[in-house]
Amino acid sequence: MPTLLVQSCSATKNDVTKPTRAIEVYDGYFFRIIKKAIREGAFRSDIELRILSAEHGILHADDEITNYDRRMTPSRASELRDYVTEDLRHCISNGDYETVIMNMGSVYTQAVGDISNDNNVDITYVKGDGIGTKGRKLKQVVRNDMSSEVTA
Repeated sequence: MPTLLVQSCSATKNDVTKPTRAIEVYDGYFFRIIKKAIREGAFRSDIELRILSAEHGILHADDEITNYDRRMTPSRASELRDYVTEDLRHCISNGDYETVIMNMGSVYTQAVGDISNDNNVDITYVKGDGIGTKGRKLKQVVRNDMSSEVTA
């Protein structure tokens, strides 16, 4: 059964002049881990990636976007919450996922309500004391090295 990975967007972006695939626009630390695994052919084939964007809500990796400069704030998270929650519920119910892995900070987490939607899906969060710890755990997840726990 597939796994859904929901990764928050990043402030660091590649400078694009025309609509470009979201996965190519974002260039933060976690996206570098994901893209390196993809380049090396090591990204788990059973993972489907969605991106939680402060500007756009939930994106597919292939959705085309342009540069923007919007931070996720508590008020923006509140504005997006119903849309993001419904979009993720729909995604989960149509994707037959066994697991949903969320990699995002606390403010982004505020943009996600109860996504269980009566589905029997395991929802876990990548946790850690800092970005390095979370990055190592994300790397283990996307490269199928689950010898360590995802949550701390």
